[in-house]
Amino acid sequence: MKKNKVLLVILLFPFFGFSQGPSESMKDSVEVLYKKYFELKKSTDSIQKSSASLVELQQNLDNFKQIVTENNRLIGEFRDDKFHTAQQQFTFRKNKIVNTSEFVYVANVSLNAIRQFDATATYLSRISALNNPSNTDLGFSLTEEVNTILKKNIIKGGKKINGASSDKFMSFMNNIIESPITEGFTSAVPVVGAIRSVIDIVIGTAVQGKDVNLQDVTRLKEDLKVYIEHYEGLAVAQEKFDQNLSNLSIRTNALTELLNTYTIERINTLSPNTINSKDTLGLTTLINKHYTAKEVQEKIEAVTRSNPTAYESHLVNHRLFYPDYALNQAKFIRDEVESLREQYILTFRAYQKSLEGVLNKSRNIGDEKEINKIISDLNRRLVIVEKNFNESVNVEGVNLKFRQLSTY
Repeated sequence: MKKNKVLLVILLFPFFGFSQGPSESMKDSVEVLYKKYFELKKSTDSIQKSSASLVELQQNLDNFKQIVTENNRLIGEFRDDKFHTAQQQFTFRKNKIVNTSEFVYVANVSLNAIRQFDATATYLSRISALNNPSNTDLGFSLTEEVNTILKKNIIKGGKKINGASSDKFMSFMNNIIESPITEGFTSAVPVVGAIRSVIDIVIGTAVQGKDVNLQDVTRLKEDLKVYIEHYEGLAVAQEKFDQNLSNLSIRTNALTELLNTYTIERINTLSPNTINSKDTLGLTTLINKHYTAKEVQEKIEAVTRSNPTAYESHLVNHRLFYPDYALNQAKFIRDEVESLREQYILTFRAYQKSLEGVLNKSRNIGDEKEINKIISDLNRRLVIVEKNFNESVNVEGVNLKFRQLSTY
């Protein structure tokens, strides 16, 4: 605006300097001057607009150069990131493949410990001794108790029974008690079978002669009943314990088979056709021969040796493929190992509780102090069993290897 006023003053200066002319002439001169002014102003505005456009264009050009420069930088970073991402992904893949072999190794060790665990021997042998008719750990011997009951109810001080020597009769009965028949339906409770055999013989004697009557047999059966209940209780606890162990054994064998299949699949992926369906190698031998961490690392290096940095190619190489479900399978194996460990411990504890129940019910036929001692001893042995079992199975080691596997 200021420039426009200056321009107008310059244009009008000549006019005001020669103002003596006629008025009509002045009017024409003013019109001409205004016309020239507007033409000049239009020209000036155009120049200014052009100048502004040039400045704007220059700014746009500078911005474009900056954008191009930034895009080139981002493209470079993208290429670098893509390279590094592929490298990182391959590193993760390789670590997962190697860590799987280590996971399989510790899982197999744990399953072997579960299948072959023998630290329970002293605990179970201590319980087994209680079924021995001559054992006196509870404050009584079944053989002696049966002798006492027979002498009281059947022999009654006589030297003969139905014409046979009472000593011979007692010897015969002792032989049945101390060497019970272990075949047929009584095999699960041989001692109870022996007691029942004694009763049957006495009944037969009562039928064949007059020295033993019905009341004698009734008293005999009543006196022996508590011992039958005691040994039946032990037998029932043992039978339930054996059944639980059998069920756990089935689960353990199934898990071993799953781990075997899992291992073969991982081996054949890395080295196709290494293991076929006709191979009968045990899992431990299979791992030692084909699936140690060192062996796996060497196989990976053999696959990538020709072009170590071709990470994108390595990621799509079928020999280095690692399916998502393989990690889920590993998790299932880990969970099952831990579950089996817990179930074995619970089975032993349930057995211990059943035994204590039987022993507590038998306090009236045994020595309470000795029974308490046996219960305490069994509890102490069970603690050792659990400790040794946990250390052998080593679930913590399996969990550690699984965490390392699932990190990548």
